[in-house]
Amino acid sequence: MPTIRGILPLLLIALLGGNGCAWIKSISSSTPPKTQPVPTPPIVDKTRPAPRSLESELQSIFTADNTAITEVAKWIEENNTFIRTDPIRRDRLAQRIRMRLDRVRKLYLAFIEKYPNHARARAAYGSFLAHLDDQQGALRELKVSAKLAPFNAAVQNNIATHLGTLAVESGRHARVGELLEAYQKAIRLAPRAPLYRHNYAIALSLFQKEASAHLKLTPRKVTEKALKQITEALRLDPNNFEIAADLAETHHHFKPLPRKETLAAWQHAATLATTDDERGWAELQMAIVNIETNHFEDAKQHLEKVNVEIYRKLKQRLLSAIERTPKQKPAKP
Repeated sequence: MPTIRGILPLLLIALLGGNGCAWIKSISSSTPPKTQPVPTPPIVDKTRPAPRSLESELQSIFTADNTAITEVAKWIEENNTFIRTDPIRRDRLAQRIRMRLDRVRKLYLAFIEKYPNHARARAAYGSFLAHLDDQQGALRELKVSAKLAPFNAAVQNNIATHLGTLAVESGRHARVGELLEAYQKAIRLAPRAPLYRHNYAIALSLFQKEASAHLKLTPRKVTEKALKQITEALRLDPNNFEIAADLAETHHHFKPLPRKETLAAWQHAATLATTDDERGWAELQMAIVNIETNHFEDAKQHLEKVNVEIYRKLKQRLLSAIERTPKQKPAKP
């Protein structure tokens, strides 16, 4: 299930406005209905420990932040029906949310005014702004944090994350090279962290054209690079279904589609599934691979295993597509 912090930006869109685009994971077609990963917890500076009073003050802000986010998510859940049907109640709830979150914002701003060079506070405030879908503000704070703590891999990862979000929201990809370099730096600083390699691989696939120009590689070489990174991520976190599913999805960027390797990757992902939704998603993807390579009977067998309500319409569309498609000779594996 999505975490409160993961779902909050999406829930606030209708209430507080904004473009409401979640990060790459929400956009990638391989990922089952999930939201972006929970941002890294407040970051430890590579400096002297903070005085106890300062640290206590900062921890109280973190507590207030988490409490506010939890309360807002609860309010939205309790008023979910009215948000869409009652404009007056929706506006009142929006105002209530603004006032609640503004209290936390003021706490961060007051602390940063007193301690402008506190890297953890800057990074935490950046995360807070990201949850409100203020990606520009989040990026600004993260860049300040990166200057104050230049060897922190988590900050570099989050900078890349926000640059990617801005690129997708705006449709302008001029800073894709910058986000790729931020991911590369995160990986250099923390080579055994699977999340950074996973995110980098997804960025390479999502922004393949821009990555090809920036890295001076052919599109196929970019896909091979993405596959290498995500394979290493899965090696570091071998039981992670989401990484395994995105690894399988990466094969779809090869032309022609390598049926044997792609099916094997999805079959492995299916063995890591822990929910019916995840298993159903893997079976759907294996059906799609077989449809694309004209193995229609195999596709039907996979679709028969999909019994999850959220995929019912997609399953039916695929079955209808099979029936409408003229029978062709199966493509070579």
